[in-house]
Formats: sequence, C-alpha cells, structure tokens
Amino acid sequence: MAALDAASRGHEEFRLRLEAEKDVRLAGIDVHRQVAEAQATVLATGLENAKIDIVGGESVFFDRLVNSIALGKGVDAFVGNSESVRTMAGPWLDKDGSTFTQDLGAMLTGLGTDGLRDLTIAGALTKLIAGGGPQAGALQGLLDSAKAGGLADVKLTDLAGPAELSGARLNGAAAGAK
Repeated sequence: MAALDAASRGHEEFRLRLEAEKDVRLAGIDVHRQVAEAQATVLATGLENAKIDIVGGESVFFDRLVNSIALGKGVDAFVGNSESVRTMAGPWLDKDGSTFTQDLGAMLTGLGTDGLRDLTIAGALTKLIAGGGPQAGALQGLLDSAKAGGLADVKLTDLAGPAELSGARLNGAAAGAK
C-alpha cells in the first residue's frame, strides 16, 4: 500500500471499505434468513396439530397470520430505519423510560366516560398536540400517519374493550405506574 500514489491509495481504501460493508450486509441478510427459518419451523410445529376452525378456512387464517407478521416487521423496519421517527417518538420508544402510557392516561382521565367512549385516535392526538410540549411535532407526525392510514376516525374503544378504557381502570393504572 506504501508504494501506491495518493489517488490509487484512496481508491484501494474505498474498495476495501465497500467490500467490508458488503460482507457485513450479507452477513446480516444471512442472519435474518436463519431467524426466518427458525420462526417458520416453530410456526409449523405449533400449527401441525392445531385444529383450525375459522370462518373462511385455513387459507384465510394463514393469509391473515402472514400478513400480520409482515405488517409487524414492516413497522419495526420503518421505526428502526427512520431517524426521523426515532427522533420524534424517541422518548415513547424507550423501553425503560417511556412516558407514553402516563401521557395518554393523564389525557384520557380528564375526558370522563362519555368523552372516552366517543374519542377517536385523531381526537386523542389532537388533544395531546394542543397541550404543546416537546412531543407536539412527533404527535403531529403520528396524526398525519393515522390520517394517511385511514385510522384517524377509529374509536379508542374499538381498539381496546370499554372495560379496559374505563375511568377506574385508567386511574388504577396511573396510580400503579407512579
């Protein structure tokens, strides 16, 4: 390498970095393939003796299962590969110090039972955005995503049963979280 001129040395260093990056990415792809094979084996073993009696038949069940897994992996990849999402929602994505449930619980506690029953995703996010604070930009991004995904008008009670969203449950959860 010492015998090469500056341009040749720069090219050779770039080639070596590129090759190393390629090897790392190929190794990552191979690891993902191995994990997918292991997951498929576990799923096959689990479903082998299952008696599936679902309206629409086994193929509909399998399609929904595969689509759910793909959607989850897509969301994980979107969050994992998007620096903007990690920056906006970082405090809520932190496994150890997330304040999402406390923030949402505090907002929902003030609504009362009737307000909670009729609250939509867009309404909840709009109320949080109106409160201001450092997450207002991230919340606006979530609201835009909910609108784009057609989820803005979904009622929170449709996502979680009314018993889970009752005032007593929220107050108990908020008190237990302190």
